[in-house]
Amino acid sequence: MQHHQLTAVAQTQVQELVSRLCHTDFPVLAKTADELAKQAIRGERASPQDISDIVLHDPFFTMNVLRAISMRKRSRLSSEITTIEHAVMMFGAKPFFERFANPKIVEDQFKDNPKGLLQLRRALSRAHHAACQARDWAIHRVDMESEEIYIAAAINDFAEQYLCLVAPELAEKLTEAIRRDPDGTASAQQALIGFDLQALYDAISQAIKLPDLMLSLTNPDNAQSVRVRNVQLAAAVARHAEFGWHGQILEQDMAEVAALLHLSVDDANGRIHRIAVLAARAWQWYGAPPAARWLPLLAEPAAKPTAMPAQFSSTQELMRWAMQALQTEAGLSRVVLALRVPDGQALRGRLCVGAAADTPFAKFEIGLSSHNLFAYLLQKPQGVWLHAQNKNNLQAYITADLLRIIGRGEFFAHSVFVGAKPFGLIYGDCRGSNGGQLNEQQYQKFKEIVARVSRALPQGSGKTA
Repeated sequence: MQHHQLTAVAQTQVQELVSRLCHTDFPVLAKTADELAKQAIRGERASPQDISDIVLHDPFFTMNVLRAISMRKRSRLSSEITTIEHAVMMFGAKPFFERFANPKIVEDQFKDNPKGLLQLRRALSRAHHAACQARDWAIHRVDMESEEIYIAAAINDFAEQYLCLVAPELAEKLTEAIRRDPDGTASAQQALIGFDLQALYDAISQAIKLPDLMLSLTNPDNAQSVRVRNVQLAAAVARHAEFGWHGQILEQDMAEVAALLHLSVDDANGRIHRIAVLAARAWQWYGAPPAARWLPLLAEPAAKPTAMPAQFSSTQELMRWAMQALQTEAGLSRVVLALRVPDGQALRGRLCVGAAADTPFAKFEIGLSSHNLFAYLLQKPQGVWLHAQNKNNLQAYITADLLRIIGRGEFFAHSVFVGAKPFGLIYGDCRGSNGGQLNEQQYQKFKEIVARVSRALPQGSGKTA
């Protein structure tokens, strides 16, 4: 590990921050504590894998476990514990629950600082995204210990996460500076906050006796190692994609990932986008908007584009193409294009395929004055895939009027904008096929077609339904 030369003032500042660790655990997210409590009820029947999945969602809890395991004495012949599942097995389920019972809660610390809490939530959400990307790439490379890579990516920026926790004002300055200049140097960090993050990370690592493997995997000086490169690139992609998927820096990241995985750039991009969506499904854990929310705004989809005429003679021709493509390319059985009525108070079906003429779906019309999901989607260009995992969270937005029209089951829906104005909404599902279940590939294709429709619509089109 590189040793950073700090001024006496900086050294004192870093030590003051690290001294707050004392012998107490880091606080954990409320969601983490709730999920752990549910598992604790099961006692010894709780599986190490289920417990590990909870821990791995929270970098602070991950650090608590790594710290606890490093404090346990082991023989010279025993190997270093570097995965959470192995740590849980070493503790035993019941002793593990007892050791980490009644943790301090992050949200309690930020009751009077919602801005600071959101900043921390963003940092933890970004860490989860990086970890998911890193693990996927490790699996692709046939790394037999992909969880080690996941952990390393989750804690790679732990100094920044810790700074958000104990010194949110400093962290805010730093976060904004990094956002403006992602390749900012250690000297720039020193000028801004008095020390560089690597120095703080080194001090934290020493204080909690981070396992040697984790020290190695998170050390940028070891970038010649494929595993370390995996971790560093995942952290870079997650940071650079946090506020959008455009930009030269992110394009360079994508090219480097493609080289790391021996894939074409298009294939690497598609893989990265897919994992970003999967990582976004844990958004409730962090309460921060995930990077995947920007994917529908990509100028060009990573997947192979759907064949589309270069020019349409009319908006109607464009929409007929979209309806056909959503059935043939995305594999949807029922599709409707609904436009806003002139007063903006309702959505009315303009084109509908896959439904009998006498059904409510074929006569699609839904008011926008009530608090329903479609009204929410029309607030900005955005989409949703309703599925079993998020259904309970979205239940409040699925009104009785909406259920009467679309019925129950999985579906895709996405708003369509012309410039800054809402044009309408495209909906699709697979009723009567595969139990109505949809998949990630279908959702990516659905979003691709909607994005192409939005770009092809002429300005001023669709003013009336």
